Amino acid sequence: MIQEKVLDGNLVRIPDEFMKKLRIQNGDKVIFTEDPKGNIVIANSSLDVLPTLECGFWDLGPKLGLSDERDIVRFVNEFRKGRHQ
Repeated sequence: MIQEKVLDGNLVRIPDEFMKKLRIQNGDKVIFTEDPKGNIVIANSSLDVLPTLECGFWDLGPKLGLSDERDIVRFVNEFRKGRHQ
């Protein structure tokens, strides 16, 4: 377990050990999600999550207005808002 301090602006340093495991480099985008048990998960968006989402939405993408990663993030956020109301 590694403990890090949350800085102004909600910034948290990702330890080098996890940067290597997730293959994250400075400037990469990461995605934070919540698993069914309530655990917060961080993933390298370019390596893991987005390709999976893009494949899953391959046929539905145009129908849902999903053409790039911003659209996917917007869709997921809107879905979560509707689910939690």
